[in-house]
Amino acid sequence: MKEVIPVRRKHRKRIRLARFVVLLLFILIISGTIVAFGDNFSNREGSAISPRTVGSENTQSSIGPEPSPSSDQTVTPSHNKIFYNGTSEGKKVALTFDDGPDTIATPKILDILKENGIKATFFIVGTQAEAHPDMVRRIEEEGHAIGNHSWSHPHFDKMTKEEALQQIDDVQEQLKSIIGYSPSMVRPPYGALTKDEEKAIHEKGLDIVNWSVDTMDWSGASAKKIMELVHEELYPGGIILQHCFGGKDHLSNTIEALEQMIPELQEQGYTFVSVPELLGIPDKL
Repeated sequence: MKEVIPVRRKHRKRIRLARFVVLLLFILIISGTIVAFGDNFSNREGSAISPRTVGSENTQSSIGPEPSPSSDQTVTPSHNKIFYNGTSEGKKVALTFDDGPDTIATPKILDILKENGIKATFFIVGTQAEAHPDMVRRIEEEGHAIGNHSWSHPHFDKMTKEEALQQIDDVQEQLKSIIGYSPSMVRPPYGALTKDEEKAIHEKGLDIVNWSVDTMDWSGASAKKIMELVHEELYPGGIILQHCFGGKDHLSNTIEALEQMIPELQEQGYTFVSVPELLGIPDKL
């Protein structure tokens, strides 16, 4: 029996050692699985697409892959889409005025805005800026946002891409010579442009801004009709289209409607802001 005891002890030690080795291997396998899973999870989290600001159901979005940067390529736009309105959070609204400036309607509009402490956005035509640089300066000095509305107000969708871009570039240079910077926003005349033009404008780092409320003021619609359209089409985050040059009777209907619109919308709880503030985009390049 004295000979048997050491053998059994050796056997037990071997069993314990084998169990220990198996347990160690099991722990190593589990640890490796956890690390691999954690790395995979982290990679998925890190590669998630960044959220973009999207307006209401009327916002046309062309979200897609960002253009690949190169040494001579222009900057990426703030948002790769066309804006028609802002978000519905808060009762904010943006007043916009196209086609100017002039020396008849534009000063009256600026006076009303100043009296009410409101900042609006003016989409300027190049020929008008060239003719009335002092009025452009007044718009900028009084704190309003400025956008590009083409050089001569043509139909972009009936032009070549190169012609449309030249219209935009000419206004950018003209405005920079007057106010010292080029705007970051473009509103195509009539809100129309081709997909190729849209892409090319975005590749210049410019945001495209249209509207959600068309007051039809240029057509001679009465102040009453303008207000009816505003009440029918406006919702929080809306962008109202009006004009500060052209139209019938020097836009006297626009002036009359604006004097009614501001207090009425304020009574409804709306706050007037510029387009860049409404959309959260830069106001200049």
